Amino acid sequence: MLIQCDASQLEWRTLLELSQDPVGINEVLNGEDTHSLNQEAFKLPSRLIAKIYLFRTIFRGTGYSFSVDPDFMHVSTDPAYWDNVNELFYKKYEGVNDCHYKWKEQVFNGLSITGPLGRFWHIEPFNQYGKINWTIFTNYPVQGTGADIMAIARVSFFKRLKKDGLSGLILPISSVHDSIVVDSPKSELSTVANLFYEVFADIPKNIEKVFGYKWVVPLACEVKCGPNMKDMVKL
Repeated sequence: MLIQCDASQLEWRTLLELSQDPVGINEVLNGEDTHSLNQEAFKLPSRLIAKIYLFRTIFRGTGYSFSVDPDFMHVSTDPAYWDNVNELFYKKYEGVNDCHYKWKEQVFNGLSITGPLGRFWHIEPFNQYGKINWTIFTNYPVQGTGADIMAIARVSFFKRLKKDGLSGLILPISSVHDSIVVDSPKSELSTVANLFYEVFADIPKNIEKVFGYKWVVPLACEVKCGPNMKDMVKL
């Protein structure tokens, strides 16, 4: 039986940690539904649109980019509409906006962006078209730090799996982006699922132990299982 663990809101929670945005962090700490709150705050037509919008905005999409994106064109093809939504977003999450501009200043001064776990990125300020490389220097720190988190999760999970004497196998290609897949007997499904939940709850503690950095934003996961990757049910 395959068991798949997906990190919950990995990019968003990582950005909140990197930016220390107080509004976003409080929403996570209080268990609030960020997407529903943003749907109302930004006057978007559905929670799903608010969710997709959030994960696009992590990498600073422009009003024009939203207006020509098939996921958003049914809402509006007017760049000014999406510029207004962006303005509301960055007014709410001022810490995220400040973080993006801090990274921009570092890049334009020829400095590398350094993450809290020691990884660093040296990025050219302009893309091949001579435009500011917003999506690149907002992407690398988030995706790079997220990859480090998943590496910590894999190692921690593997150690617990072996310590508990479980027979599940982490697949050779065990993680794609923010998921980890394990092949496990049916009799161990609930045990393996609980291990995953424990692993993600303990990641901040392990980060502090290994890297000496106090990670504030809680990390969580969702676990599902099935006989194949198509027929999965949530555990």
